[in-house]
Amino acid sequence: MDLVRVETKSQIMFSFLSVGWGFLSDVDIESERLRILGGQRFSVWSLARLIGLRSYSGKIWYLSADSSLEVLKDVELSPVNMGSNPDVAIPGDPHTTRQRLDSWYSAASRRTAFFSATESSYQSTAENEGGNASGKEKPRIYGPASQLPCLNASLSSPWVCIEGRYLMVHASYQSHLGEDCLFVPDAKLNDGIIWLLVIRTGTSRSQLLQFLLGLSTGAHLNFVDKHGLIQLLPVRAFRIEPDAKERGYMTVDGELVEYGPIQAEIFPELGRIMVP
Repeated sequence: MDLVRVETKSQIMFSFLSVGWGFLSDVDIESERLRILGGQRFSVWSLARLIGLRSYSGKIWYLSADSSLEVLKDVELSPVNMGSNPDVAIPGDPHTTRQRLDSWYSAASRRTAFFSATESSYQSTAENEGGNASGKEKPRIYGPASQLPCLNASLSSPWVCIEGRYLMVHASYQSHLGEDCLFVPDAKLNDGIIWLLVIRTGTSRSQLLQFLLGLSTGAHLNFVDKHGLIQLLPVRAFRIEPDAKERGYMTVDGELVEYGPIQAEIFPELGRIMVP
């Protein structure tokens, strides 16, 4: 299955489901106080958020699904085997280039055991490396090297930028966000596509309600307009830059992450699923 590398200012993680900003993330996090209601908490809090509808200002950058992720054309990589040298750096401005570490995706890598840590979602075990697995030292992130500019680097063509106020931005790489939420009926486990939903301000409460009700059957797609207030964009990577003066919630796979710039890129067929 496809996995998505998600980067914030302080964290890198690999996601299997979605990245959210706005309405759905607000409902997901704020309804925790109603957990005693079970799944109904989402319906109850969705109504509350429809009444007190919020919008968020910011920029959204994306690479369309037919674009190449090879966007670092001006950066010349050192001619070494990235999979065998964990400390190879890309020449250039240290504030806009990233360090590349050896990859657990490489067949030659022996680092195949991972555990969750406070500062990273994936980390090599310290066994036989003389490292410290207690978390006292900053963990080294292992995983496929990003093909995107650093989070604080500027973007240009072929990236597309849209700017404004939004009720919701939600990116999914699966057909379902839940058993009763058919987000993108045509999505496949390994289609190499991130489906980026963008709902702008100007969408009325009644339109948003009808859209949300349609999520259970896929009828919400009737409200999607390529050039309208509700868009569903097939992309390979995206970046969200919210207004720093505002506050809200951002989620990855339904879990809260820091509010601020966030970017994501898809790695097709990176995950393997084994079932009895």
